[in-house]
Formats: sequence, structure tokens, C-alpha cells
Amino acid sequence: MNVSPGDRPAVGYFWNRELAGHDPGYRCLEKPIRCQVLDPANILGDSGGVHRSFLARESDLPALVHHPDHIAAVREAHQQGRRSLDAGDTVVTADVFDQALLAASAGCDAADQVLRGDLSAAFCAIRPPGHHANRVRSFGFCIFNNAAIAAVYAQTTHGVGRILIVDWDVHPGNGAQEIFWEDPSVFTLSFHQDDLFPESGRADLVGEGAGQGTNRNVPMRRFIDPEEYRDLFDRTVGEVAAAFRPELLIIAAGFDAHRQDAAAQFLLQADDFAALTRIVLDATRPFTGGRTLSFLEGGYDPGALRESVAAHFRELAAGCGPG
Repeated sequence: MNVSPGDRPAVGYFWNRELAGHDPGYRCLEKPIRCQVLDPANILGDSGGVHRSFLARESDLPALVHHPDHIAAVREAHQQGRRSLDAGDTVVTADVFDQALLAASAGCDAADQVLRGDLSAAFCAIRPPGHHANRVRSFGFCIFNNAAIAAVYAQTTHGVGRILIVDWDVHPGNGAQEIFWEDPSVFTLSFHQDDLFPESGRADLVGEGAGQGTNRNVPMRRFIDPEEYRDLFDRTVGEVAAAFRPELLIIAAGFDAHRQDAAAQFLLQADDFAALTRIVLDATRPFTGGRTLSFLEGGYDPGALRESVAAHFRELAAGCGPG
């Protein structure tokens, strides 16, 4: 894709205030304020990015990656009086299906606009998050796997071949890895704290069958020095991108690795997330032409989340938007 910087369209910021409606209660870290602090007025600034709203798509959209029984369980959970979709983290609300469907719809709108060339890249500031949800169950605040749905949508609707999913949430990106476990067309690469869900984030989990070798986990010790993290990220992403040559980059952008976030024990700050963004864009641009979809995953300290998303989006706009 030979497009000069001056010819590139803007980068889109997908946000919908209706996603603040999903309120799982004060005890849950995944609160409506995560949507509220990411109002475009707080993020776009002079980045050159553009706000894009979106609507819910057809109710069978999650079927791109999820089993019908899982979809039915989410749809019927409130009516059945269930309090949670997992062991307790993923709280059932009256609007749980509608909110999860709306969040999943953002990535498909973003894929349409990026892959048609209307936008050069996009960030989806959505909740509930998705990267822990696999084909058959919800887990860890995640109901439908937003990034995985967008990946399959890009392949089936727009004919994209190889897709790289880079997940830097502080927890393992187990849901997408399980969904694409035997699929060689999607490479899942997760950087995370090594003692959070360790069974799903082990380095020896590399995929099976045709997908063997297209799943990689990079577990790291708690309190790792941010410079060491960035160096490891740089080496690994560069190696994977050069070997896999993705046609589309998807980022599962969790910001709970921030030093102010109580979800884990990493020490990153907003500038570090900006650096990770530059690294992954530089490594993949020769193959993707900059075509990138980024999805909000974790990040539970409101101030740190706002600052980190703004830093990430500025770098996304600088690296993919008009020069």
C-alpha cells in the first residue's frame, strides 16, 4: 500500500456516551466513569483525529466468533435472575446484552471505515471490554470479544488475510488466543504480568494444529522496569511482524499496566503507552500500510486511563493520520 503521508485520511475515535449506561455496581472496577472520562473532548485535542459515533448492529453479530449457547446465555441472563456471567466479576444488568452488542458493533464500523479508506486507523473507546471472552463464556468483565469479532468481520467482509492482535493489557489476552488457537491467519501476541491468570498466559501456549506458532505469550514479573518492558516489547513485536507480515494490526489496548492502577503491579505511565504505540506501528506499517484497529480493554484508574488513552491516540494519529 503506497500512500504518501499527506494523502492519508484521519484517524477515527469511536465513542458513544450510551456505553456509560452499563452499571455493574460500585464494587466492580469496570465502572461507567471509564466511558465518561473518555469523552472525545478530553482526548482529541489537536491530534487531528475525528470523533465517530456508532449504532448497534444486528443481534447475531457476536455469532461471528461466539457459540449460540453463549449468546443466548447473555441475552437471557437478566430475565433468568442471574447475577453474574462468570464467577462474579462479569455482573449481569438489565441491559447487559444490548450494551455488549453496542460495544462489539464499534469495531465493525471502524473496520468498514478503515478498510474502505475513509479512515487510516481507529481507536474504539468502548466498554465492556472483551479480551477475556472466548467462544463459549464470559470472563473478567468481558462479555463478547470485541477485537476477535472485528478480526473475523474484517476477514469475511473485506477479504483481509493475516491479522496480528497485539495485547498489552496487564492480564493475558486469553479469549482471543483461545478463539484463534488453531487459526494460522490470526497471530495473537500477549504481554502481561506473569502471576495473573498464569495458566492462560504461559509462554508454552503457542497454538495447535494449523495455528501452532501463531499464539505467543510474554509473561513478565511484577514491578518490571518500564524500560526493560519497552525493550522486550520492541524486540518481540519486531520479530513477529517481520515473520508474520500482517495485513491488519489490531491492538487490545488495556491501560491497567499503569502504575496508578490497582488491578496489578506494573509501573508503566502514559508516555510508555505512547512508546508502545510507536513501536508496534513502526514494526507493522511496512505490511499493513498503517491500517490499525485499537480497542480499549482494561484500565480502571480514571485519571490514568484518560491520560494514557490520550497519549495512545496522539501516537496513533501521528503514525497513521495525515502528515
